[in-house]
Amino acid sequence: MSLFKSRKQKLAELEARVASAPVVRTPAEQAWRRFRKNRLAMTGAGLLVFLVLFVVIGSLTTPYNPDMVDLMSIRAAPSAKHLLGCDDLGRDLLTRLLYGGRISLSVGLASALLSMTLGTLIGTLAGYFGGWVDAFMMDFTDIVLTIPTLPLLMVVGSVFKPSPMFLVVMISVLNWTTTARLVRSRFLTLRTLDYARAARAIGARNGRIILFHLLPNSLGAIVVTATLSVGRSIIMESTLSYLGCGINPPTASWGNMLQSAQSTMATAPLTAIAPGALILLTVLAFNFLGDGLDDAIDPRRER
Repeated sequence: MSLFKSRKQKLAELEARVASAPVVRTPAEQAWRRFRKNRLAMTGAGLLVFLVLFVVIGSLTTPYNPDMVDLMSIRAAPSAKHLLGCDDLGRDLLTRLLYGGRISLSVGLASALLSMTLGTLIGTLAGYFGGWVDAFMMDFTDIVLTIPTLPLLMVVGSVFKPSPMFLVVMISVLNWTTTARLVRSRFLTLRTLDYARAARAIGARNGRIILFHLLPNSLGAIVVTATLSVGRSIIMESTLSYLGCGINPPTASWGNMLQSAQSTMATAPLTAIAPGALILLTVLAFNFLGDGLDDAIDPRRER
């Protein structure tokens, strides 16, 4: 009986030790816990989910054509038929907001993705190989930084009347420099660490070292930069469209909707308030998300 009790006591003690042992979490789990504690980041993520669902699902369910002109509904006030009213051509404002959001969000996301890819490629080559490769890449980056982005985009947009895809390329080729500099600085540090030297010592090729050792350790910073870049791309697209050098009517975007609202702001203020508010909320949401990811991924923070 005493033997049975001693075994039972040992088992209880073992269970107590296991229960009191510190929980070992992976870096991803630690980052997720830090991210969840950041209220602004969670607010930004929730707002982005809402906006994407609002734009995608709403544009599929609206009964109106975004380009359909209705002369009987010019500057109509909000009603059960037109929830946000109509613009100066009688087009349903809510429908144009939904379709314009698809364009603005698509341009912002695609521009950020392409600029992230370009910047990562250039920063990787410069930071890993160093020497004349680094000097050439950084000199090229400095040249791009000296280009007046908005005036150049206005000139190109006024000449070519860009489509959304062309606008994505235009924004991306001028918006990758921040990512390139960040990735370069990370690679300059990571390539000197012991695990990178060990990989080279056992004969690993440069491509394998970059893809499987250095790039994964830089991914967090790249994602944060890309997230913040989406907001800048949306503002750039909206600015160009507002100035008449971006998305051309009748295709709707939040930027050209603001341009069209200039003549109706006094009589139909929602035509300007609605697209402006959506641009503001979207950019704020991406900035909150980017700041939250930056705080969550930072390995120097406490668990």
